[in-house]
Formats: sequence, C-alpha cells, structure tokens
Amino acid sequence: SSNTSTSSVHTILCGMTDPCLCMSPSCPRPPRNDQPVDSALLQKLIRAVAADPRMDLCKKNVLIQDLRERVWRSNGQLRKNKSFGQGSSGKDTDEVASEGVCRRSTPPSSYYLKNARGVTELVWSSESGTFPPPSVPLFSASELAPSFNDGATGAVLGCPHYSRACKLRHPSSGRLYTCRLCCEQVRFSKQHVRDLPTKARDCPLDRYKVTEIFCMVCGALQPAGRGCVNTRCESHHSSDHPTSSQLTQSLKPFAKYTCRICNLYDDGKHKSIYHCPFCNVCRAGKGLGIDFRHCMRCNACVSLTAKEPHVCIPQTLQGHCSICHETLFESTQPLKGLKCGHVMHLSCFRRYVSGQAYTCPLCKKSVEDMRERFEMLDHAIRMQPMPRDYANMKSTVYCQDCGKSGVTTYHFIGCKCKHCGSFNTREVRRSS
Repeated sequence: SSNTSTSSVHTILCGMTDPCLCMSPSCPRPPRNDQPVDSALLQKLIRAVAADPRMDLCKKNVLIQDLRERVWRSNGQLRKNKSFGQGSSGKDTDEVASEGVCRRSTPPSSYYLKNARGVTELVWSSESGTFPPPSVPLFSASELAPSFNDGATGAVLGCPHYSRACKLRHPSSGRLYTCRLCCEQVRFSKQHVRDLPTKARDCPLDRYKVTEIFCMVCGALQPAGRGCVNTRCESHHSSDHPTSSQLTQSLKPFAKYTCRICNLYDDGKHKSIYHCPFCNVCRAGKGLGIDFRHCMRCNACVSLTAKEPHVCIPQTLQGHCSICHETLFESTQPLKGLKCGHVMHLSCFRRYVSGQAYTCPLCKKSVEDMRERFEMLDHAIRMQPMPRDYANMKSTVYCQDCGKSGVTTYHFIGCKCKHCGSFNTREVRRSS
C-alpha cells in the first residue's frame, strides 16, 4: 500500500543523509536543502535498499522505483526554483516556467497605440528616462533582436521565408515572430516543446488577427501598418521636424509588398505577389486576369499559362497532399496539378513518379499524358507474342482513365483499353 511504501522509504532513507531525503511529512529531522541529489548518492541509496534483509525482492523493486521517482521530482523542482526564481509567491509551476524560460523582461524602445479617435500616439519611449508603465509589453532579448533574410551576411532584414523590416506580434501569446512560418518552426522545435509547459506554448499565428508589429530598424512596437510611425526611425524624412505631408511621402514601407488583410510583408526583388479576394490569401503571381484566374468551383487560383486544361474538383485545395498529408490551401511550396484534377506538392510528385508510379494515389487515373509510354508498351507486345496456349485468351478489363469496361486480348505486359488505348487497366476476369 501507499502508507506502507512511504513508511518503508522513510525508515530506509532517514538518517542516511543530512539533511534527510526521505521527504516524509512526519519526519522530525530538518527538511532537505536546495542541493540536488547526484548520481553517486542515488546509487548509494539504491544499494542500501537492495541490501536490506527485512524486505523481499518484490518490495525492494517497488521501493527502488519509488525512490527514483521521488529524487527525479525533487531535483526537477529544485532546478525550476533555481532557474525561474520561484520563492513563496505561490505562482503556478507552469506560469513560473513560462516566465523563466522566456525571460520576457525587456520593453521595446518605444510603444505606440491607437486612441479612441483612431490616431496613433506615443505611449512610452526609452528616451523619456522613466520606467515603462504596466501597459507596455515586455519581451525577451531574442524576440527584440533583428533577424536577417540573408543569414550570416546580415545585410537584409527578414527571415529565411521573407525579406521584411518588421516582426509580427502573436495575437494570443504576445511573442514576436518575423513571420507565421517562423512561428510554426518554433512551435514544433524540440527546445520549445521541452522548455515550455503545454498551456504556455503558442498556437498557430493567425495572420488576420495581428494588430501590432515591431520595427526591427528602431525597435518600436506599434499598430500594424505599411511603415514605421516612429518619427526618429531611419526610414523617415531627414528633417528634424517633418510635416505630416512630408512624413507620409518620405515614409519607407517595411517591404515592397504589403497586404493589410493578410498582414504579409515581403521585400523580395524578384517576387510577384497578389491578394486573391476569393481565396482571401496572398498568392505568388502577377494577379488575377494576368497570369491567374480563380475557379469558383475548385475555390483555387488556376494558372492561365498551364499546358493541360483545368479539371474542376470541388474544394480540391481544402484537403491535404496525398503524399505528405500536409495542408494545400496555405502551402508555400509549389503545387502540381495532375491530369485528373487532384493536386499535390511538386516535390512530392517528383518523389512519387521517381518510383515508377504513374497513377494518381487517390483516383488511380494517369497523372500525366502517357501516350509515349503506352506506345512503348504496344511495341513491346508486338515484339513478344504470347505462347500458343495463351494466344486466344481474352480479358475483361476496366479502364481507370476513361472509366469504361471491355474485352481485350490478354498479354502479361499489359491489357490495352479498346476505347482510349490506355494500359492503365484492371483485369476483371479472364477467359479462353
């Protein structure tokens, strides 16, 4: 029982160390200090339990396991108290862990908010020489540090996904991320999962709910907009006291392309982006009616320069890639539209066909124009006739390309559909 186990552990451990490690509430000895139990002491305690002649083997195993669990919990609590500075404040362990790991104690250089009239005004600035009010959010040093699109060169602000001069503030947690894809990488990183408790981890960054952005040039946190509202930012007019018209004309945007609906900022030199009002997301391309059109039945943007005719499948992009099972609608990877109308990632398609697969994994139709391959099969059948016993054998086949059934001459290389000439058939039955 639990009481017997606790009393036995107390009897074994009490007196072996100073302070006592038995952790029994009824122990008269002083409580344990703030030093964790090292492996040498743990081995000593386990040997003491194993050498006790008063217990059988089963009871020893239970006590040793209980001892390991007690020491593990105690050491973990000590590490949290030491790292996060938890005293007798009574804070929840998850709250303390979240505050300690993030170390969010640094305010931005300046903080701007919109007042009731919709005018952006300065709330606090580090140049004022006063402590920030409680309304000013705090961040970690890594959040406030600028990130770069070109890596170690450090010449272009942004991230590996986009070139931009601002960061987005997460609408739920308040953390700063350069883009929503960076947020996804952090969410699934091992360090983030290990260090933060479950309720302190970020949810996916909702691009439509972002209301504040952080300027990586001057460090100002401000309402989301095209450019920095801080008049002392380097992106503003060189005049010490610019007029409102000068400020508007000389304001440098955070990126060449800015979408106030998706809160997307991108300063890529050789990248064209447009916002589709029907998809309600930004897509790569020059725009609707230029190189793309929106198919209302598929609810997807279709290229106008595609060689193959578009095959409509309702809500085809609302599902997942049939190879990697990731979502398609918000994917940033190039997509490949198959001949049947289904869609998968281009990289997944190349891996799929590299294994000599030429049928759609969903509907089993041919993924591309297979006429050259079918001509090769025709030539192989003519060059290798069937033996006399199988020369007159017939097969009833179902064609997965045209959806029709028919009777054709059997051959082990393949059975050809008499309607469309496809070899993408399935044999239903065979007769002599």
